[in-house]
Amino acid sequence: MFRGDDGQVGVIDDICPHLGAHFSEGGCVRGNAVRCPYHNWSFDRDGQCVDIPYSTKIPIKAKVNSYRVEERYGMIFMYRSPSGGPPKRPLPEIDHFDPDEYCEPERFEFAIRIHGQDIMENSVDGPHFWAVHRHSMPEFEFREDAVGLHVNQQMSVERFGTKMDFRLEFHLLEPGFHYVHFPKLPGTTAMVFSSIVPIDEEYTNHRMTFCIKKTRVPGWSQVVRRFLIWQMMKTYYEDMQIWENKEYHAHPVLCDGDGSIMKLRRWFSGFLDPVEGAKPVRLPISSVPGTGDARHPR
Repeated sequence: MFRGDDGQVGVIDDICPHLGAHFSEGGCVRGNAVRCPYHNWSFDRDGQCVDIPYSTKIPIKAKVNSYRVEERYGMIFMYRSPSGGPPKRPLPEIDHFDPDEYCEPERFEFAIRIHGQDIMENSVDGPHFWAVHRHSMPEFEFREDAVGLHVNQQMSVERFGTKMDFRLEFHLLEPGFHYVHFPKLPGTTAMVFSSIVPIDEEYTNHRMTFCIKKTRVPGWSQVVRRFLIWQMMKTYYEDMQIWENKEYHAHPVLCDGDGSIMKLRRWFSGFLDPVEGAKPVRLPISSVPGTGDARHPR
């Protein structure tokens, strides 16, 4: 990833097609292109070689894969498809969020031995909130539209000798990105952005960005931010202990209390690339890939 002199961001594959050097190890940006550290070949945001200092002719095959990038809300979004095609829809707008109205964000990033889908399922896995975190059993509302899957969660937590009620609004846009809106924090609201990127077959990179809306009372936003981060990271580390010592089940044995997980898996399956030559079929929720159990073998 690099930013050119014109301020625009580009993302290209990190291997020079010449003799295989990595741009990210010693390379640099010149103009609007990234320059290879090995022989100084330069490639623009489209992946095209635009300069070879010691050659008058650029080979036709002197190019690398490039990716669709959009910069919004102080974040950089990259689209990648295994088939190499363009996005099937535009990047959705993020509701309730104007970066100028929010305090400086705080970020946490982890490389975890967990399947990325497990992280998303954890958010709608109601029974684990009670079993692991000792919260009340949350109530969920699901709504799906052209933008994504929206999940409202209502729950209560015992803290400081009192019962505290929370409402969380999950906006799942794609398997790799979702955000949570906290509409009713004391005196303010908050947003938590979550990106989930596979590293390899075992590990996933998970980044969370916390943003608290500015308040008229000096320092109050910081107080709310410290409490929210403390509360969320406490539960996160409790989850992490389990995540790194579990396996992803494509066909778990589920009970009638696991309906939220089945709803999320059905939505998730819509992002899977179809198998070449396979006939399209509309499956009932119990047969969607990844949602079956011992009672619905395939």
